[in-house]
This record gives sequence, structure tokens and C-alpha cells, in this order.
Amino acid sequence: MKHANEHGEYVVDRSQQTIMFSARGPWNDETMKRGAKEMGDRIAQLNLLKPWGTLSCLYGESLMPPSTYKAFVKHTLIRKSMGLKALAVVIFDSEIANTIKSQLVPAYEEAELEFAFLSDVHSACTWLSEVNVELDKQQVEQFFTKNAFIYPNR
Repeated sequence: MKHANEHGEYVVDRSQQTIMFSARGPWNDETMKRGAKEMGDRIAQLNLLKPWGTLSCLYGESLMPPSTYKAFVKHTLIRKSMGLKALAVVIFDSEIANTIKSQLVPAYEEAELEFAFLSDVHSACTWLSEVNVELDKQQVEQFFTKNAFIYPNR
């Protein structure tokens, strides 16, 4: 449950070897701390002997201040050490998509992960499958349909 001092909101779940993350930013340290724990709980459900990945749908101004970004890099490197192979990212409902990408790319490159920015969930599922990350496409698409952070009249 989101706490009053948190900025941003998200939902996280798992489909086979894929962690699904739907979120609207911007985020702060408190949200990152809770999110890292929830992601860790989902990662613990994976078979870490097999490749695994994440599919993130980011909405709005999904950016992090420097302290939160530093924690994001740290957690990305930890996940890489636990077998994270690939990240697929879809950005929706944002006028700053290029800025979001420019913040995420250095973290992914530092961790030496395969990553792709895609235009929709279906393409992201296909890309993850092509890099041998298991997922149930129907389950993934249902998750992101149910957990879309699109707000009318924005």
C-alpha cells in the first residue's frame, strides 16, 4: 500500500520468468525503497537458474531525482547478479519519453543488460521471447490492460 510520503505509483507481478512493472512517476526514495522490496519478493518466485527479464510500462513523467536514481542503479546491478538478462520498456502518456530513456539507458548499460524501448506491450512480449525470456503473452497483456496508469483529462 502506498504511503503518504511516496511519489509515484506502481503495480508489480510475475508471469513465468518475467517481472511485470506498471508505473506512473515521478518517483522518490520512499517509493523506490518499497518498490525494491516488492520486486525482490517477485524475483524470489522466479527460477533463477533460467534467464529472466522485466517488462515495464511507464506512464507520465517517469523520472527519478539523483538519490532515487542512485538506488535504481544499485538495484539494477543486484538484479543483474541474480540472473536478470533483459529489460523491455514501453513508455505511454508522456511528453518526455526521450528524457526518460536518457535517464534509464546509462543504468542499463552500466549493468551490461540487453534492453529495448518498444511501442506497445505486444511488441515487448515478442522481443522478450526472442531473447529467451519465458512469459505468458495473454497473462502479460491482461496485467498491463488492468494496470494501466492512464488518467482522463490530463
